[in-house]
Amino acid sequence: MTDTLWNDIVYTEVMQSDGFVVDYAICTTYSLDMPTLLSVPFMLGTMVDLTEDTMRSPHFILETINRSADKFAVFCNAGCIAVPPANSKLYSLLERSVVQVTLPANGHGYINFHPKLWVIKETNPETGEKQIKLVVLSRNLTCSHDLDVVCEMVGKIETEPATEKAQEKHAPLADFLTWLIAEVDGPTMEKKIKAICEDIRYIERFNLENSPFEDYNFFPMGISQHDGTTECLEQNILKHAAEMLIISPFVDHNILQKMVSCTPNAKKTLITRHSSIKPEMMQMFNHGVYAPKEVLTDKVEKDVIVDLHEKVYFIRSQEGNQSYNRLYLGSTNATTNGFGRNVEFLLQLQFSPYKTSYDKFRSELINDSDECMFEEVVAIPEDDITKEDVPNEMVLRTAIAAIQKAEVNLCESLYSITIHCCQSQLPKQSLSLYPLGCEGIESNLADGMVFTDLELAMLTEFYVIQTGDLRRVIKIPTERMPTEERDKAIFRSIINTKTKFINYLSFMLTDDIEQYIVETQLLEKENDSDKASSLEQIICTSLYEDMVRKSYTNPDRIAAIRQLLDKAEENVRPENFKEMYDTFEKVLKQIKRL
Repeated sequence: MTDTLWNDIVYTEVMQSDGFVVDYAICTTYSLDMPTLLSVPFMLGTMVDLTEDTMRSPHFILETINRSADKFAVFCNAGCIAVPPANSKLYSLLERSVVQVTLPANGHGYINFHPKLWVIKETNPETGEKQIKLVVLSRNLTCSHDLDVVCEMVGKIETEPATEKAQEKHAPLADFLTWLIAEVDGPTMEKKIKAICEDIRYIERFNLENSPFEDYNFFPMGISQHDGTTECLEQNILKHAAEMLIISPFVDHNILQKMVSCTPNAKKTLITRHSSIKPEMMQMFNHGVYAPKEVLTDKVEKDVIVDLHEKVYFIRSQEGNQSYNRLYLGSTNATTNGFGRNVEFLLQLQFSPYKTSYDKFRSELINDSDECMFEEVVAIPEDDITKEDVPNEMVLRTAIAAIQKAEVNLCESLYSITIHCCQSQLPKQSLSLYPLGCEGIESNLADGMVFTDLELAMLTEFYVIQTGDLRRVIKIPTERMPTEERDKAIFRSIINTKTKFINYLSFMLTDDIEQYIVETQLLEKENDSDKASSLEQIICTSLYEDMVRKSYTNPDRIAAIRQLLDKAEENVRPENFKEMYDTFEKVLKQIKRL
C-alpha cells in the first residue's frame, strides 16, 4: 500500500484516464512555477507520448495551449508563484486559467491558501460515460524532488441524483469548490465549477476497489462551516486515538502535544524534516523521531538530495470493542496554522478490517532495508536551526493586498500600463515591480506608477515583484486588456515564417506525431529556396489530404484552421493556401446539404 503512496508523482500518469477526455479540471496549490503551469495541458492528456524536444517546440506548445483553452483553472496562494528562469510570451496565454487567492491578515500573520487538490471532470467519447476524478496530494504545482503523497479516486456521474447519504458524504467537497467560486473573476470559470458541484450530487460513491480501504471522508479546512481544529483534528483524528504515526515536514509543539496526549502509553512515531525537530520532541514520541536520509537513490540509481513534503497521519482508534485504522493525507501540516488558520484539504481513508496495523504500516516505512528512506534522529546539531525569510514575506503579502488593479491604455501604436494601489496600505519598505518578461523597466511600487512604450505582445497580467532578495510573480487584475489582440500578437511573434506556419498546421491535422516530426524536420533542414519551395508544395498537398480526412473524423479541427488563418500574417501563409481553404469550406458546406 505504501508503495503506491510513496511513488514519485508523475502528473501525466495520475491525471489521464484511459478512454476518457478531460472536460474541465480544477487544481488548487499553494505554490506554482510557470514551466509546470505550462505543462498542465500535457498533463491533462491533450498530448502524450512525445519526446522532450518536441514538447519544447513553440508551435507545438501554442497548439497545446489552444486545445486546452478554458479547460482548466489553477488556484494558488498570492505571492507564491516563482519567477521563471527563462521568460516566454507563452506564459501570458495562460492568464485566464490562473486565480491568485489573496486571503486577509489574521492576528500576527496572513492566512495561507494551502490545499493541493485536482478535481477533473472526464467523458468517454465512445460510451458517453462521465466521471469525476479526484486527486488529493501533498505536491504543489511545481517541479520538486521532495517526498510527496498522492491518492486518486474516481466517481461515476449517474443519470439520477445520489442518495441523501451519499450527497451528505460528498457535501464537504462541493462546499470547498463552492468556496473557490467566490475567488473567480470570470463567468466561464464560475459556470464550469458550478456545473462540477452539481455533478457531485450525482455521484453515489468514489471507487475504492482494488485498494485496502473501505470508506472515505473529505475534510476541507479554513472555509465557512468547516473548522479544521474542531471538525477534523478534535472530532476525528484525536477522537479515541491510540497508536499514531505522524508524517509532516512542519510541526509545532501545540499540535504535537495534543496528539501525544491521546492514550499516552500507546506507540507514537514522528517523521519530519531535520530542520523542524526541537529537543522537546525527542521526549514526546515514545516510538522514535525520524527524518529523511540526507541522500537518496532514485529509480535510475542516481543520488539526489530530497526532503520531506508529504503530510500523512496514520491513526489507530479504539472505539469501545472496535478498532479502526485510518489514514489522513493531503496538504495539512501538523501545525496550529495548518489546522486552525489556513485553507487546507485532507482526505480520510479507512482501512478494511485486517488490512493493516500500526506496526505493519510503520515497518513498511521504517526498516533495515537499503530502500528505507528514513533514519532515526538521536541528536539535533546546532547548525540545523534555520531561519525563514519571514519579514520579507510579510512585506510582500502586505504589498499584494494593497495592489488594486492595472489599467492598459493605447498611446498611438504602443501601450502603457498604470498600476493602482491603496497608497496608505503599502508597506514602508521599498519594493520594485515590472511586467513579466520586461526586465530593465522595473520601478518602485507606488500608486499611479506607469510602464510606457510597451508593444502589444508585452502586455500581461503577470508581474515580478521584489523586496530585498525575495522575488515572486503575482497576477494583477487588469482593465482594458486587449486580450484577443495581444494573443494574436504573441502568435505572430512565434509563427513568423511559412515553414513555421506549415509546421503548425501539420500538427493541427496530424494523427501520426512521428510522421509530423519527420516532415517538419525535412522542411526545416532545406536551406535552398528552390528545394524548400518544392518540398513546401509536396507538404501542402499532404495537408490537403489530411484536411479531407479530418473533415470526416474531426470537423472541429477544420474549423480551427479558419482561426489560424485569421491570426497569421498574410506573408507567412503558403501561396494560394487561403484560396484553397475557402474552396474547401464551400465544398464541405455543399456536401453537408446533400
